[in-house]
Amino acid sequence: MGALETLDAAGFVPNEGNTVWWAGEPRRDERFGAPERGFHAERAALEAAFHDMARETGARLVADGPVVDLASGPDGWRVATSAARYRGRWVLDASGRAGVLARRGLRTRERGIATLALVGGWTSGRGHAPPDPGCTLIESYRDGWAWSVPTSPRTRCVTAMVDPRRTHLARERGLDGMWRAELAKAARLGRRLEGGRLEGPVRACPASLYGATSHGRPGLLLVGDAGSFIDPLSSYGVKKALASAWLAAIVTHTGLEDDAMAGPACELYDDREREVYRTYRALSVPFLEQASAANGHAFWEARLNAARTAGGGIPEPAAASGAPGMPEPGERSLAEDRAEAFLGSAEARAAYETIRALPSVRLRPAAGLEIVSRPAVAGDRIALEPHLVSERLPAGARYVRNVDLRRLVEVAPALEQVPDIYEAYNRSADPAPLPDFLAALALTVGAGFLDLTNDP
Repeated sequence: MGALETLDAAGFVPNEGNTVWWAGEPRRDERFGAPERGFHAERAALEAAFHDMARETGARLVADGPVVDLASGPDGWRVATSAARYRGRWVLDASGRAGVLARRGLRTRERGIATLALVGGWTSGRGHAPPDPGCTLIESYRDGWAWSVPTSPRTRCVTAMVDPRRTHLARERGLDGMWRAELAKAARLGRRLEGGRLEGPVRACPASLYGATSHGRPGLLLVGDAGSFIDPLSSYGVKKALASAWLAAIVTHTGLEDDAMAGPACELYDDREREVYRTYRALSVPFLEQASAANGHAFWEARLNAARTAGGGIPEPAAASGAPGMPEPGERSLAEDRAEAFLGSAEARAAYETIRALPSVRLRPAAGLEIVSRPAVAGDRIALEPHLVSERLPAGARYVRNVDLRRLVEVAPALEQVPDIYEAYNRSADPAPLPDFLAALALTVGAGFLDLTNDP
């Protein structure tokens, strides 16, 4: 649609990486190369760029006042603003924290923790170069954390994240004074801002976490921050929201074109959004463990306990490294994410070592293998595709690392040499790099899709 070209032309500050001081550890730097480099953008400027692009692609943009009423009926939705009324078969609530529809009984909050963001604008002083141009700065301290992103060559957004019930705040100094007091706690980030000045008043914004009991049903989707909001350890919530919008567009397109697929498409969307929220919470645990151990403060202990509960059932990384943040949301399906996670299991690792050690392999479909239809992204639609299901991987899988597991299960039993299986697979499907193929083959055995019948 021209979105990439629009962003390239908008003049946003390139995102060059992260500089992090976390849990008293030495400074860590992560620098992004050109393929991974994104942008720092103020919301108003980003929305203006997207709005212009939407108009050019034929979308009708109305801004005639706030939404004052919504109602659903057999013919779809009726949306009333302060100036007009509209009808639509589908409504996507992308209203962020406001949650125009989400607040109607769909939003859930994690109890016991609250986050308030103290936001200020900073301008470098005359003759002072801005610190770490293009980089996000992140620092944790005893009862909070702070981060800063550039908004222009000389300006930055500087934010302190606090819990009004647990952070010791200098309330008697007002918002500006509280902001300065928190930055003084983040000493290393604060030193990089010396020689500059605060521009305009400091704002206090709610930044607490929340999820949803349901992210969608036919005719209605909660998109991005309307559906869920993660702890803003860095800026990965923006990527999460954009990935949500990408999938919501495909689900809506599917529902408009095929009524029969609207239900399965919305189920996939709801499952994906729930899983993303749980995964982000689980991935935050190692960083919260580090901060809790370093500070011994209720601010971090409460957050750590909440993250462990919310991310329950999802494996945590063995150790945290780099900047606090999350893997970049991509276009993989939920089944692919689970299959990728299974590659790290003991069963998959043991299967890989066994296959590597054998001079030949004799494989056959496992007795417990089932093939069931599950919704999956297929281009710009959601379609029902066959997935392999077993007791060890009940969620099912079709692809892992772009290897078609169903085709692999069909090809492998006819041959006994791994190189022959590899060649046969590549002739019948999109060719796969050898490491990815071997990982997929190990998964089929480890997950119980194929039985290895070699004699001991």
